[in-house]
Amino acid sequence: MNFIKKHKSLLLLLLISGVMISCDSIISSISELPETPDGGAFNDKDPCSDNFRLPDLRFTNSAYSFDTPFEVNQRSVTLEWDAVDDQGTTLEFDYNFEYRYAAPGESIASQNWQAISSGQSSFSIPVLNETFGGEQYTYEIFAEYIPNDSNCQRKDTTFTGQFSVNAIQSRGFLFNPYQISSNNDGTYTAEIYLDEIQESDDLTAFSLVLNYSEALLTVTNVQVFGETGSFLNPDGSNTLVYVQPEITSNFITIEAGIAGNNASISGGGAICEITFTPTGSFQGNTSLTIHNTSVLKSSQGFDIDILQFDQAEVIQ
Repeated sequence: MNFIKKHKSLLLLLLISGVMISCDSIISSISELPETPDGGAFNDKDPCSDNFRLPDLRFTNSAYSFDTPFEVNQRSVTLEWDAVDDQGTTLEFDYNFEYRYAAPGESIASQNWQAISSGQSSFSIPVLNETFGGEQYTYEIFAEYIPNDSNCQRKDTTFTGQFSVNAIQSRGFLFNPYQISSNNDGTYTAEIYLDEIQESDDLTAFSLVLNYSEALLTVTNVQVFGETGSFLNPDGSNTLVYVQPEITSNFITIEAGIAGNNASISGGGAICEITFTPTGSFQGNTSLTIHNTSVLKSSQGFDIDILQFDQAEVIQ
């Protein structure tokens, strides 16, 4: 009706001229009128606009992605990114960032946010542990935009992702975690895994030789994992046979065999843990090392190659 009132003189002129205007055409004209002064359009490029879309982030390392879980091939990682538009063009955009991450089995919601220095767009995780059986690290990056115009509202968004760790890429023993902190009772537990085992290896026995400083640590307990569902006995059809560990000057040797060997073994998983009690001389850190006399055996008695011998740090 506002349209008719506003254009009354025009309508009268058209009628006088003999031009017939149908009601449908008038209604159609009214429906096409803009509902807002700017014709209903909005400026999604203006950071002050409610319709403004914050830029995406893209890792500068093309091997990494926010959209797809990726694999890290070392025990530390630095994630670095830039802001991009819909076409993937890098933008100069003044975000403020925070980040947090969670190891496998941890809740990221319980982790604290950590600030990133102004003007920086990266963070590092210096200590990563090997992941097994679909385990993933989870990370979140909180991005906040504060417009220069004080009349504009702050805007923020969160980017999330996951990654696995495959730092040990050759067959053998490894520590997981490889930085070992004290238990609540003051002892230290080294959990040892086998990794990169192939079904064709026909793994049937192992001899694990671990080097440590007996002046700083004393072996107080050894447990070999052979229960149903363990890496060495996945379906309960294998029987694990092992002898009392041999402890000599600065070394412990753990030997085990798999009787029956009905369930094939492949991939990686935990095989044993060793608990140490610190001596009065222990201060700071000390190393644990898988010694190169450690061996893996097939059912035919052949040695299975071990190409890498891992090391861990015991941290006071």
